[in-house]
Amino acid sequence: MKKKIIIVIGMLLLFYNCHFVSKEVYPRYMDFPEVRTLSLAKAISCDSVYLRYPYRVEIKDSLAVILDLHPDSCFLHAFTYPEWRYITSFGRRGEGPEEVLSAERVRICSPDSVWVLDSNRRQITRWRISASSSNVERAEEILLDERLIRTLDFCKTDEGFLVTDYTGNYRYHVLDAHGQIKEGIGSIPTERSMDDSGKTALAQAWRSFVDYNPKNGVLAMVTQLGEVIEIFNLKTGEHYVYYGPHGEPLFHISQGYGLPIGIMGFHDVKVTEHLIYAVFQGISFKEIARSEKQGIHLPDGGSKLYTFTLTGLPVKCYELNKPVCGIWVDEVKKLFLATDVFTDNLITRFDLKK
Repeated sequence: MKKKIIIVIGMLLLFYNCHFVSKEVYPRYMDFPEVRTLSLAKAISCDSVYLRYPYRVEIKDSLAVILDLHPDSCFLHAFTYPEWRYITSFGRRGEGPEEVLSAERVRICSPDSVWVLDSNRRQITRWRISASSSNVERAEEILLDERLIRTLDFCKTDEGFLVTDYTGNYRYHVLDAHGQIKEGIGSIPTERSMDDSGKTALAQAWRSFVDYNPKNGVLAMVTQLGEVIEIFNLKTGEHYVYYGPHGEPLFHISQGYGLPIGIMGFHDVKVTEHLIYAVFQGISFKEIARSEKQGIHLPDGGSKLYTFTLTGLPVKCYELNKPVCGIWVDEVKKLFLATDVFTDNLITRFDLKK
């Protein structure tokens, strides 16, 4: 009898090790060489448009576009940069043929090529914007490959698109100009053992925000849960993964879905010519739930701006005096711009100069 008990315990331990125990595979960073406090430099407001939840900001040359995640009418609003003069609103919310069901990300290549991801319609649309006439035109619709599971982020390349993968089989996909899969790249850099039945839940927990800089070929991915940064250099083929102090996303599987149990991690990422910038929160779901029970709603967004080298090494941590969400970095002027979801201001500007 004693021998049978030992065998059963051994089998349970083996099962536990195969499914739940992780081994450290990837390098860690524990802190940043330099920590600075970064105070608000300027609040940019605009009386011409009301935004309920300014989620993302994208800037290219003299054009800026802000994406409102929960709009009353239009998801997207165009402005001149750096004057922030209102041009027009577009991407009307609705179920009509040329309306937008859900806007997740906007990318600007030129005023003739403003690309918007509508995840619910499974398509990316191209818009033309004229600052002089305040005119906007829906120019092109790209239906995404049916093999993709609800795409939540994308980057534009000269040949097509880069999109995140949620099947659990790859890290991201390379799409052609028609939205069809050309190639699946990489795998989720988890240190947990996971069988095929948990792949989709794992991919959900590893949802990542991405940004790509065509000048240096660097694609950066940061996890919404936990604290992991991943870098692909599309020119050299180099690949880097770094775990932060909070480690990889933690979750339970319930009815095939991954339910988060760790922390809220990164909120956005931006790859410049020399550095990678990412906004980080770090609040645990236990703390969020405890606050909600007390009637306290913790602010969305992150109050830390991390900077990394293009190979993922930590450089500097900026501690912000307020939480922010979407970011844009003007590396030449040393400005850090962020969407402000808590006041009537569209954009909060911080000065990165010493």
